[in-house]
Amino acid sequence: MTGVRSSDCTVAIGRPLEEEITVSVLESSLNCSAGEVVLFSGRMMWRTGCRKLPLSLINSRTNTLIVKQRVLLPGNGVILQYNSRTATKKYYQDCDKQLFGPQGEIVNPVRLPDQRQEVVCRTFINVAPQHRIAIRALYIDVSNDSNHTLFNYILVRDVSTMKTMVFHGKQQFFWQSTGSQAEIEFHENVKDHQTSFWAEYHAIEPK
Repeated sequence: MTGVRSSDCTVAIGRPLEEEITVSVLESSLNCSAGEVVLFSGRMMWRTGCRKLPLSLINSRTNTLIVKQRVLLPGNGVILQYNSRTATKKYYQDCDKQLFGPQGEIVNPVRLPDQRQEVVCRTFINVAPQHRIAIRALYIDVSNDSNHTLFNYILVRDVSTMKTMVFHGKQQFFWQSTGSQAEIEFHENVKDHQTSFWAEYHAIEPK
């Protein structure tokens, strides 16, 4: 991330759900006194720094990591090397899904036979840095049974702001994020091989 023309530069790294990412800082020419800085952020970690960066090791703890760099002087920046490995701690449910890329489909997960009924299944969506996510729900059939009303809903979270929206019943919706990451939580009683939620997402340009 050296010699870039923009003062702000962002790199997103993504791997399969069962992995975690480690980043080594090989070189750094950031001018700390001028306010240049690099930020590492993920679902379970947040770290910023400038001084003593070389030889430091950053662990994402999950399968995604975003690196943001702010430079003020031409040519300055950091050189990183990243690797992935099997996660040291399981941070996801077996029914969780990870979606990368500019577009795709979202369906409710299928509960495994030996899975606890109360498990919350999630779908993680990551698009390119500086882009946003648009989700259009095409089919929703979440039971409004009075005995399970509190548990039958779909929650969409904007990771950048941590704001959430909750959708019940058969309410179709169109939703947009403010950043490049979103999460969907399925709190309804997911039944084997029964699709009760279907949506499409695509990346959109920043405002």
